[in-house]
Amino acid sequence: MISTVSDYIDELRLEHRVKAVRNWLSAADPSINHANAREKRHEGTGAWFIDGQAFAGWKEQSGSFLWLHGIPGCGKTVLSSTIIEFLKGVTTPAQVLLYFYFDFNDTNKQTLEVMLRSFVDQLYEGYADTRRSLDQLWESHDKGQRQLSRTSLEDVLADMLSEVKDLHIVLDALDESTTRSDLLAWLWKVHTSRSSACRILVTSRREQDIESALQPWVRPEDRIKIRRDDVNRDVRAYVHHTVRKGNGLKRWQEMPEVQDEIETELGRQVGGM
Repeated sequence: MISTVSDYIDELRLEHRVKAVRNWLSAADPSINHANAREKRHEGTGAWFIDGQAFAGWKEQSGSFLWLHGIPGCGKTVLSSTIIEFLKGVTTPAQVLLYFYFDFNDTNKQTLEVMLRSFVDQLYEGYADTRRSLDQLWESHDKGQRQLSRTSLEDVLADMLSEVKDLHIVLDALDESTTRSDLLAWLWKVHTSRSSACRILVTSRREQDIESALQPWVRPEDRIKIRRDDVNRDVRAYVHHTVRKGNGLKRWQEMPEVQDEIETELGRQVGGM
């Protein structure tokens, strides 16, 4: 009985510490962006990438890196959510998945530091074996009375990742970060410094600074343009479903010739967006 009570008290203390440390981090929550992107996805879209050779090779190869780039409005964020959701379904307990969405519309989700805080928080919450380094840092910062510097965040994240044997990282919309040069430098450091399995996938527009930073160390075949034809097929599938089964277009369900005309006209105007 005493042992049971003691275990219960220890558990409460642990929960209290975890909550205090996570409050100290004040990390942005990428699951909100993920949920919003998932709601926009029509079933089956993005399969051209999930079932493709580039993604299959990325999953299998340790130290792999993929950059998916495309025009504004081509569905990069929705595709990122599809990739993340797929990885959630196939990763084993021994594997770690970290993800983040940079967001032009949210100033709290635009910097490298914010992403670092999120990654540290994701590890601390989900992978107990990685907590020691952050617990020590919290203690050394007067139990959260003093804030972390970005350098401290980078260092503690590196320490936590040293406990991880198999890592997947997905970053959406690098071009929406306000600290792109620092972010790209961090990506290079993580990609080149880890000795255990690490796979990184990022998306963005094809901006000159991003392309120039990635070109020296990312192979040409790993810099993948999101093709207009693939996007058009996804959009047409969504349009077909909406026109034929959507509640807002029920009045045309008895007029297939009108439905065909709507699909044809919208399909003609897609343009990869």
